[in-house]
Amino acid sequence: MARRLAPLFPLARARTSSWSRHTAVDWVPEPTLFRRVGNTRRYASRFPTPVKDSRNCNVDLYDEVFRPMGVSMMQYERLMSFASKCKASEGSVVVKGGEPHTRFCLLTYGVAVAHKHLPESPGEVGPPICVYMGRLTPRQNLSEEVRQKGPVRGSVVGGSALVEPNVTSKAYPADIIAAEPTEWLEWDYDDLQRIIDAPGWRAVQASFYHLLYLELLGTLDRDRASRKTAEAQLDATKTKVVPENKGPPSTKQLAQLCLFVAVPFFGFGFADNAIMIVCGDFIDAQFGVMFGLTTMASAGLGNWLSDTIGLGLGDVIERTAGKMGLSNGNLSPAQERMQPAKLTTLAGKLIGITLGCFAGMVPLLFLKPAKVEIPKEDLEVYESTFMPYGVSTNAFVQLMKHAARRRQAPGHVMVKGGVPFPKVILLLRGEAIAIKVGEDASEVPSLDGTGDPTHKYLGRLEGDEPSSSPVLRSLCSHGSVVNGTAISNPARVEQDYPSDVIAESPVEYLEWEYKDLMEIMKEDASIQASIVSLLFHEMVSYVSTNNPAQRSRLYKVLMMAVLADGKVDESERRLLNKYRESHRISEQEHLNVLEELDWTEAGWRRGWMHPENFSEQEITENHTFQEAALELEKVHLMLGQILMNLRPDPPKPAVQ
Repeated sequence: MARRLAPLFPLARARTSSWSRHTAVDWVPEPTLFRRVGNTRRYASRFPTPVKDSRNCNVDLYDEVFRPMGVSMMQYERLMSFASKCKASEGSVVVKGGEPHTRFCLLTYGVAVAHKHLPESPGEVGPPICVYMGRLTPRQNLSEEVRQKGPVRGSVVGGSALVEPNVTSKAYPADIIAAEPTEWLEWDYDDLQRIIDAPGWRAVQASFYHLLYLELLGTLDRDRASRKTAEAQLDATKTKVVPENKGPPSTKQLAQLCLFVAVPFFGFGFADNAIMIVCGDFIDAQFGVMFGLTTMASAGLGNWLSDTIGLGLGDVIERTAGKMGLSNGNLSPAQERMQPAKLTTLAGKLIGITLGCFAGMVPLLFLKPAKVEIPKEDLEVYESTFMPYGVSTNAFVQLMKHAARRRQAPGHVMVKGGVPFPKVILLLRGEAIAIKVGEDASEVPSLDGTGDPTHKYLGRLEGDEPSSSPVLRSLCSHGSVVNGTAISNPARVEQDYPSDVIAESPVEYLEWEYKDLMEIMKEDASIQASIVSLLFHEMVSYVSTNNPAQRSRLYKVLMMAVLADGKVDESERRLLNKYRESHRISEQEHLNVLEELDWTEAGWRRGWMHPENFSEQEITENHTFQEAALELEKVHLMLGQILMNLRPDPPKPAVQ
């Protein structure tokens, strides 16, 4: 064991040599000492013995002091190898006063009494000061005779030297004599200090400090209790006995009682209401939309926080009210039990809590509405079209302020062809049909054969259910955005709209002025992203639905549109992957398209082919509004050319 301890403690080898003379074979006890106890001259002895087997000898001490602080059995054994186990019979000297004491003593069993050291009378024992009791000795074993000799100080003798090393150079002020057979453990201060300061031995240090801390607390509590008892006895001698007033309380006393009760309740009401309003508003603004909390749910959480904080503020409010010098009118216990005093107390509570709650509503004057309520009729539009692209509720509300919600019956002309149409329509419910304007633009086409039906529009919130009208089933769908081409091609606004858009069924739609919508899209990138993505998805759906035979060619066109700027982001990659899955584009076809466009598979996974042409900021930043408009215009032109080439020639009229 000495070899194992040598790297940690330099004293391990020296201690081992000193222990060799304390074995069970050749150990010789120290010389005996003579002490006079009272009028009797007793034969005292002190027998230090080494701890041979700490597992069997000191298991109780380990469980009581060291194991709760995390000291392992190996550390405990090493610690005990530096200790001397000492025994003393009744009347023997445990610690001799008047000379430096350089040992840390921990009493395990028995009781010892500390007597004041009398330097002028070496053979005499001074008056008792306190009692030291073994750590493992039950307190009920302490006799009444020993209790009268002083308060129980603890089980550690000389523990202050761990905190203040200079104490060891001074003479110990007391003689500690065993009042019954006593056992204790001793450590040299230098050895113990090295042990508790060694790396990895902080648990041992914590055990000793915790032991000293508990004994210090016990001493302070006893001193405080004795001081309060003395003060109470002094106050009792000074306090005059006032005869109890059994008459009814006066009006002045009731007024003082009412104020005495109302003030703390005013503080409770103010704190409760103010904290609830502030916390509830914060929760509603920050987490209401995120977690779907209603206003009442946010208020409930704010009330919970208010009550929780109020638990800690209760004592503060009561102490503050007590410092105001208020009194209950010096009512006697008999007067407090009378009906007028009870009613006054109840009235004071009601008045205080009421005024406090009203005063706690002051934060409402300074709070600004941070949460925007979305009407129920707009909530479905927000969740299906704008929320997936990160549009905030504030931005959506601003967008809807510039929109006009319209509901029209079947046959209503939503867009008049042949004239410029400076608006954008988002069809929410219902179906509409686009009829090509004839040569006479003043003529209003109808569905009875006049005009040339080209395509249809379906409500955004109704899905892709098949139409009941045979006319609509025969037409291709252009999605739910009317005049969406103007977003990618601003010049389209000044041109005549080529078709009349007529409601085929009861319709509901949102209508924006083109200029207002463009301004909103420039101010908020999330709205821009949601509308551009909506148009792009509808264009892809239109192409893939009406020309399934040209899937590879159209996939190449879409790939050209995506790679037009020399880079591809994650949203574009997901879009093309979704198109590949729905139209069964194989991996080889995908690689062939990349090769035709001078791209490689590695460049596709990386997101760009020629990084030297782009700065890091340009690679990572989002498309600007102008870039998105140019890309959509390119896609529109390319897809238009393809569709014109794929559209079959109209049947020739039969010759009569």
